[in-house]
Amino acid sequence: MIIHSGTYNLFNLALPQSSDDKDRYERLVGVIRDLGADSVAVQEVLGHTLEDAGRLLRQLADDTGMACMTAPNPALGVPAMPAIAASQHGHPDKNGVFRGNYHVGLIWAPGVEPVPGTWRAYDGAPDFWHALATHVLDFGGTRIKVGSYQGDPFRPDCRYNEARRVTSAFVGQIGLVGMDANCVSADLSSSTGRYYDHDPYTDQNHDLLEYQIQWREDASELPAADRRAAEVMHRQGLLDTAALVDAPWEASCGHWIDTAGRPDVWGPRRIDTVRVTRHLAPAVRAHRTIRTDSSLAASDHLPVIVDIETGVEP
Repeated sequence: MIIHSGTYNLFNLALPQSSDDKDRYERLVGVIRDLGADSVAVQEVLGHTLEDAGRLLRQLADDTGMACMTAPNPALGVPAMPAIAASQHGHPDKNGVFRGNYHVGLIWAPGVEPVPGTWRAYDGAPDFWHALATHVLDFGGTRIKVGSYQGDPFRPDCRYNEARRVTSAFVGQIGLVGMDANCVSADLSSSTGRYYDHDPYTDQNHDLLEYQIQWREDASELPAADRRAAEVMHRQGLLDTAALVDAPWEASCGHWIDTAGRPDVWGPRRIDTVRVTRHLAPAVRAHRTIRTDSSLAASDHLPVIVDIETGVEP
């Protein structure tokens, strides 16, 4: 049996209001349906409250033919709830109250069962700028701890420390985490022994560059990607599946043109991936970035799918 698990940054997805919002929402729904995934980690599910974001996640799950409700635990009085974790990154609401609204969540296919008592939302502060969500899912008898994470886009030092917290949730587990890491990987190609991801920043010079590069005492030095967060994940046993199977390199973002006609300042780069624990690594069979006309038009990030074969001994 092959399990298909994915990750997808939905690009500021809020409950659709305008006709343009509804059109893009329908494109996202179509892309997710076409993935044929057993589980998908999603990021940038917007809502001024967690309840708002939960309603949006339930709507997305319903419209894609998937599920998102955690298993209730009557013994502890814990009801079923949408599998969404709250971000501290947000904006003031209409009353001027600051609310975190860039949440992360999990959706899964019919037949996949959430294991009671295993849902955990690692909400924003103090650990994360966005959030981490984890749940053990039962894929027809194979239980895997599945996570969704979005890294801090602005602060390399915080991103580095967030990576330590992410890995702490998966130590000793059979698990995987889909993510918009907001940094390029530090994993090495299994065929060349060099970084799987090239450094996309060497020839760049713009005001946002410092969010992604190592600190330079001399600003005239060539910029170099800050890979510390990715290195922490790799060293602590969360392995980048693209490098693991040496998949053909593909950018997961950089294609987007904003409403003012401006291209993505970062250019093509790969910051979306699925990482697996060492226990699950032998079962990884493929890593694919889904580049279609629909996915290019639906979000500024492309979805990624990983194939995992069940029954493989670590």
